[in-house]
Amino acid sequence: MRRSVTRLLIFYSQTPVAMKNLVLLFLITFSFGAFACSPVDSVYRKDQTLLKHFFEYANKKEIAKLPINEKVVAIGRYFLETPYVGGTLDINPQEELVVNLREFDCVTFVDNVIALARLDKYEEQSIPQFQKNLQEIRYRNGKIVDYTSRLHYSSDWLYEMTCLNFLEDITKEKGGIPFPNKVSFISQNWKKYPALIQDSTLVTKIIDIEKTINGRAYYYIPKEKVLPFAGQIKTGDIILITTKKKGLDTAHVGIAIENEGQIYLLHASVSDKKVSITTETLPDYLQRITSHSGIMIGRLINFKSN
Repeated sequence: MRRSVTRLLIFYSQTPVAMKNLVLLFLITFSFGAFACSPVDSVYRKDQTLLKHFFEYANKKEIAKLPINEKVVAIGRYFLETPYVGGTLDINPQEELVVNLREFDCVTFVDNVIALARLDKYEEQSIPQFQKNLQEIRYRNGKIVDYTSRLHYSSDWLYEMTCLNFLEDITKEKGGIPFPNKVSFISQNWKKYPALIQDSTLVTKIIDIEKTINGRAYYYIPKEKVLPFAGQIKTGDIILITTKKKGLDTAHVGIAIENEGQIYLLHASVSDKKVSITTETLPDYLQRITSHSGIMIGRLINFKSN
């Protein structure tokens, strides 16, 4: 590529004045197109700076040496106090991977933490692998076709992560019972989603995805039963909080964190407006919010049990 640019510059120096403007325009366009496609360049400068600081922290704390369940907690703690902002994935006219470590909702917080935890090394050269991890975690089969490629329903996300061998759904073995909800919220409320308004043909694809999800067997632990089972939840487990709301599967997601024998939730909190750790235990947190019905539990593969 560099050789081609050099030849164009030589040609530019030898061309008549009348041609130079056209050649110059081509050079600018060519150079921008050649260099702008770098995966690292697709990450905003502020996020590159944040990643640089995180990598320094990760190396200082030797996070790469930790088992993955401890890595997600250490990484999640690093982002404490990060502002809660919803809708950060819907900023582009066409669906594409968004890297935003400056603000999270509950889903993007967990996505990014797991993507960082799956890195072997913490250095600038790891950014493309981080992006690859994030795309695999956020999109069905790790491929972006359109808005429907994104894993909008958390139960669908849990299923896909088990297929990738990233997580194990341990809900049933920990006392879970069949989950009664059927998903339909997105298709029934498609006019609330700008991407579906822009291309209403995608609604049919959403309906098909919902049918597939509803054809699977899911399990959950009702919130009244969480306290007796809390001792089986481990630090670093991914907690999907199920909801009573019709047409939805879950309302929230976070990371389990143990303190003095009790389980709390490390999450991007809409009420706290930031990444925080609940002041109340997970069972108490579930009981306080009426619409919460229980939990599903995803355990990261290669989990190191104490």
